Amino acid sequence: MKLRLSSAMWAILYLLVLLSLLTPLSAITLLVMVVPAAVLYASLRVNVFWLHVLPVLAILAVFSGTLAPYTLILAVYFLVPGIVMGHLYKKRAPALQTIVYGTGTLLGMLLVLLAGAKLILGFNLSDYVSDFVHQTFDPLLAVAEMNPVLSGQWSPDFIFALANQTVMMIPLGMTVSSFILAVVTHAIVRPLLASMGVASPKLRPAHEWKLPRALIFYYFIVLIVDMVTYNQADGFWKAAAVNLLPLLQFCFIIQAIGFWFFLGHVKKWHRVISILLAIVTVIFPPMRIIGIIDLAFPLREYITRPRR
Repeated sequence: MKLRLSSAMWAILYLLVLLSLLTPLSAITLLVMVVPAAVLYASLRVNVFWLHVLPVLAILAVFSGTLAPYTLILAVYFLVPGIVMGHLYKKRAPALQTIVYGTGTLLGMLLVLLAGAKLILGFNLSDYVSDFVHQTFDPLLAVAEMNPVLSGQWSPDFIFALANQTVMMIPLGMTVSSFILAVVTHAIVRPLLASMGVASPKLRPAHEWKLPRALIFYYFIVLIVDMVTYNQADGFWKAAAVNLLPLLQFCFIIQAIGFWFFLGHVKKWHRVISILLAIVTVIFPPMRIIGIIDLAFPLREYITRPRR
């Protein structure tokens, strides 16, 4: 009875979250849009899950009126990753695998959504982003023309290059946003499931975080591609470098954070010290060099090696 009541409350919460798509609150609730579906799927049998979800979608369609096709498409966009992550929670899959699969599903659904919008509505994300950049920064040209100091910085060529660079980084933005949404979902869902008696693995402790050493090899390849294509305005290899370089640098930041927690674990530091060092690493990106060194050289083995 307790589980039934809990699932009914989650279905109501799911409906409220989906209805927020019709309000300005969606800018906030988008971060938790996957959570109710993941909780419901992980805690219920599949047939019972659909008995909860289908009425929610039907009520959403009624309240949406003429916007029903769009809200239902968005609802499905968030529902599929919720099912994938919920299934992995039910199987007690490793936390990292759940996050990776959730990220991949969100990214795949986004690509399907954009392809459908292009095919049916003629919507082109690249054109939209380019137009947005021009609409935002073009007014500054009029100001720059009246200010000699700004005239050398703001020009039509500069704004065109900025728009082109922003368009090239769309894949990076899509990947990062999908990853953040999957991480937020996991951070909320796993404790909730634990409180409901559904066990699911935690992420490995931060002091055990260690990425594949092959990332160093990939990083240098991307650096070379970035240097070769530095003066190019566009092109496949330029776009690849622009998107992959920040992702690899982010990986090294994660590695550096893992190293600080490892060092604190070995040296018996207070946990606050490791947290502060992690915050500094995030705020000051050049600190990622620690992650690169930690991957390239056996720093951790040297630290834990017995002294003679």
